[in-house]
Amino acid sequence: MAGLAGLAIEKGIKVTGQDKAYYPPMSTQLQKIGIMENCTEEPIEELINSDSVIIGNSQSRGNKSVEYILSNNINYYSGPQWIKDNILKNKFVFAVSGTHGKTTTTSMLIKILSHCGYNPGFLVGGIYKEDEVSFKYSDSEYFIIEADEYDTSFFDKRSKFIHYNPNTLLINNLEFDHSDIFDNLEQIKKQFHFLIRSMPENTNIVYDINDRNVSSLLDMGCWSKKIVYKKIKTIPNIIGEHNLKNAGAAIAASETIGINKSDAILALENFKGVKRRLELVENKNFIIYDDFAHHPTEILASLTAVREKYPGKKIATFFELRSNSMIAGTHKDSLNDVFINTDFLYIYSKHSIDWYKESMNHKLYTDLDDIINEIIKNTKNVDIVILMSNGDTSYIINKLNSHE
Repeated sequence: MAGLAGLAIEKGIKVTGQDKAYYPPMSTQLQKIGIMENCTEEPIEELINSDSVIIGNSQSRGNKSVEYILSNNINYYSGPQWIKDNILKNKFVFAVSGTHGKTTTTSMLIKILSHCGYNPGFLVGGIYKEDEVSFKYSDSEYFIIEADEYDTSFFDKRSKFIHYNPNTLLINNLEFDHSDIFDNLEQIKKQFHFLIRSMPENTNIVYDINDRNVSSLLDMGCWSKKIVYKKIKTIPNIIGEHNLKNAGAAIAASETIGINKSDAILALENFKGVKRRLELVENKNFIIYDDFAHHPTEILASLTAVREKYPGKKIATFFELRSNSMIAGTHKDSLNDVFINTDFLYIYSKHSIDWYKESMNHKLYTDLDDIINEIIKNTKNVDIVILMSNGDTSYIINKLNSHE
């Protein structure tokens, strides 16, 4: 939503907003573009007097502002519908989808097109470190968007990406996730299939032929040109097999508009990464990585990448059970196997986790300060600290940085 606000401002629209809470890095972005934080669910004056409202998919019936909008016939949109009507028209759209790696691959594709002089507009689900923003509107005919399979809004239960009408659709991978809205993988595949059914035959689908779930999805029907991407062998500044696959996917997508592979690789040799995607954080006591990983596949990939980069170093990992799927226990059977590349593990949740037992091999912490104190006490034995959460980790980082 912070990115949508930025796009609207760049189009000359006056923007205000409200939510019950704001967190970095998006709260920082909102401050930078001059949007006040209104921390309330009550209808504020700006909402009451607005011409139209974009309702985020975290809002639902019963929210006081939502009820006010409906009761007073205020014009409203979902975020994806507004993007379709106001941003994507007459654009060549790259839509980057998949269970894992969307933000990083989207950012890599932005880097490639920008390096090659295309000046693309974009909307990404993280902070693109080249420009320190998650959005850009430009006069370019190209627009790059992170295409999420999560539902659009309380009044539109289709996946967000249904609205984006991609010219090139990139499907990185496909696994079960978002158990709060999907019962199984087949329901997710059906949403992807609906998108593919709507794509003209002169469009492209870039995919990993070795991903069995993606291949079975395309077997349901595909009318676009299918393009297989392959992992890049090496790019000096990119760590981890998963990120080299992301690089291969971004390069293959860029080739659909005629960009040479060599130029794309040259662009990625100067890729700065994405905030909170294995982001290196300055600290005098440890090497700290801040990572958004919240799915077993992502956890294993990130820890493996760090272990390979720093063989012999002692790694401490903080992992927060925070996503709806994690809290529900959807991935509980995988948890014991994905932390094999860490030496010290601190699993945390502020929620009551009924399924978590000591048989999970690791203590469940409910107090952040207890974890921070444990890490600090172990300074002499820890070289690297990895923070894994799809929530705010700034409190932990600040505490670790303030320790002498």
